[in-house]
Amino acid sequence: MYRNLLAVVIALIFNACSSDDDPVDCEKSGPSISLENVVNASSCSTHDGQVQVSVTGGKEPYSFFINDQAVGANTITDLTAGSYSVRVTDANHCSASVDNISILASDFSFATNIQPNTSCLAGNGAVTINVESTNPPYTFQLGNGSFTSNNVFGGLKTGNHSITVQDNSNCRVTLSVSIPRGFSGTSWANDIKPIMEKHCATSGCHNGVSRSTNFREYASAKTYASSIKSKTRDKSMPFDGSLTQSQIDIISCWVDDGALQN
Repeated sequence: MYRNLLAVVIALIFNACSSDDDPVDCEKSGPSISLENVVNASSCSTHDGQVQVSVTGGKEPYSFFINDQAVGANTITDLTAGSYSVRVTDANHCSASVDNISILASDFSFATNIQPNTSCLAGNGAVTINVESTNPPYTFQLGNGSFTSNNVFGGLKTGNHSITVQDNSNCRVTLSVSIPRGFSGTSWANDIKPIMEKHCATSGCHNGVSRSTNFREYASAKTYASSIKSKTRDKSMPFDGSLTQSQIDIISCWVDDGALQN
């Protein structure tokens, strides 16, 4: 008897889609973030820049990140010249961000021209870095690549990309450039529904029986689309961590497209 009961408990745990009874609709109940203030750095080499954001909504406590590094509060100091993304995550795992925040300096001024990525699993986004000619020549490095004179970078996926700019005095500025997602055409019927049926709308999960949500049905998945994206990305859903990174990215594409019934 006890062995049978234990087997049932284990099966429920490993078939569970998330540790919550029902996901939160992050689009309606998640946090909203806005940029309040930017203090530029006094020079290319100083750490006296500052970014301040404000957050409303969601469920406290909030966690703050700048360029994916955790910080303690919504006012972030000791920053060099560069480009930054600030993200907030609330207690329900809902997130919001403000991207491509520029901190300039008296001897380093720049602008970015960004093209979104319209390919879901590949990359066709691009960015052009235009630097004011204060201390030329400038060289540019994408990630850990080589420094070149080329200031245009293509074939970029959605997300943050590190681009380092070096001037004639070997002063280096790092830009965290966020490539937004353009419309990818990800399909509910062909791409998303099969993932929901196999990994989420299962016994003990979001199948409309053990929980009120039924992710086999478009209306239910649409209602909680933002939360599904957030919780699959932080891997709190499904509970057994069974999704591949490609499946997680496909879900994000569908949600970013507007969670269409296509």
